[in-house]
Amino acid sequence: MDRISGLPDDVILIILRFLPSNDAARVLLLARRFKKLYTIIPNLEFDDKVNIFQGTFSDFVTKSLPPLGNTSLIRRFSLKSQMGLESDRVNQWLRNVLKRSVMDLELDIYGGNNRSKLPLDGYELPLEIFTSNTVTKMKLGKEFVIRALPKDALLPSLESLILKRVRFYARDDGDCAFHAFLLACPVLKELNIDGMYWETWNWSRIVSSPSLQRLTISRNFSDGFEDPKHQSLSFHTPNLAYFECCDFVPDEYPFVKFDSLVEAKLDLCVMVDRKWHGDFADDDEILSSNPRNLIKGLRNVKILDLTSPMMLETLYFFHNAIPVFNNLHRLSFFTNDDYMQVCWRFLPLLLDKTPNLKTLVIKGELHYVEGPPYVCDCLLGYSFLLSCRVEVMEISLGDHRIIQELEQVKHFLGKLPCLELLRVNTPQWTSDNEKFRIIKDLRRFHRASPKCRVEFRWIV
Repeated sequence: MDRISGLPDDVILIILRFLPSNDAARVLLLARRFKKLYTIIPNLEFDDKVNIFQGTFSDFVTKSLPPLGNTSLIRRFSLKSQMGLESDRVNQWLRNVLKRSVMDLELDIYGGNNRSKLPLDGYELPLEIFTSNTVTKMKLGKEFVIRALPKDALLPSLESLILKRVRFYARDDGDCAFHAFLLACPVLKELNIDGMYWETWNWSRIVSSPSLQRLTISRNFSDGFEDPKHQSLSFHTPNLAYFECCDFVPDEYPFVKFDSLVEAKLDLCVMVDRKWHGDFADDDEILSSNPRNLIKGLRNVKILDLTSPMMLETLYFFHNAIPVFNNLHRLSFFTNDDYMQVCWRFLPLLLDKTPNLKTLVIKGELHYVEGPPYVCDCLLGYSFLLSCRVEVMEISLGDHRIIQELEQVKHFLGKLPCLELLRVNTPQWTSDNEKFRIIKDLRRFHRASPKCRVEFRWIV
């Protein structure tokens, strides 16, 4: 007899609950005794838009879950609902699956709106969810309120946490639920906060996690912003490698620790008088936002993606805070969308601080003015390109301003001394005559680098 077979049933159950699904399935096939002990349910997924059921959705979920006396294990539990659910029943389901060594937990229900039977001030999770030893991935939303965690809160296996429109509050004694949540996750690697309306939180204003490697923060700009209170946001994430942020800039970032940052993807919008309703700030307006410490904290980044025209303006307004990016080898930026276009006055200032840049990607239209020579004064005749060490450049040409955009390309080819590849993306619906003209012009333009070649791609 092997050593495991001689163990008590309770001990064997504990061992088997931590096995991967494939290994556990093999055990069920090979050992009759283990099969009597428990069964594995790989996925339990409930969605009132997808599931076909008789009666109420709540009754369907209740009947589908294993009864409490059953020892079945559940690998993944997902609950999605657009309708009203009773908080007591939701918590009963959660306690059931948490006892079954669930590893992947997803909750996507409305925790506080007029369509829901849940409390209007936000649904509160059962405290047992903060003491699970087996959950490795957790997704929670929407409109949850997390006010406090139990004193023994600990999620020793949680590596990925996604929060969608979840609000955190601090208790009267100052204990911050958000800080306590992160503190209870000693091996957390990925944190995604979708709908981070931090001005509605009562919290420590600090994102702190020594284990965190990926952090994504996002909000919907169309909601606007107006808040009279002073706001701040700090980061203590020394092992963070990837940072993505789409957000309004608060009054300050008092402390930013991004020692290990490799890649950053940013869309930051500055405000005037802590308000924003869809417009760019004017040069003569006094900004209430201050991203200086955040910009300085990016100094070690290797890949930088500026994803909106608003971010380009933010960088220009605070160009004095731009550090020397000695490690930056790839820079990409988005120049315009359906509502906003900006000058490229940030570009000479940024490229001056990127001595080792190798790849430059420009997404969206190239910047030009209508009349000859079609080059905006903000670009200083592209003289800053003469000292730029870029080897690969990727651009996109529009389908209605070819003459103006080709004039910009002429400067790229004629001034970048180390350029080895210029990749040109053109819409697939461009006429054959226009395609021929683009290719002809690009071939005749002077090239500062004798090694430069041009590659064309016709994109949808």
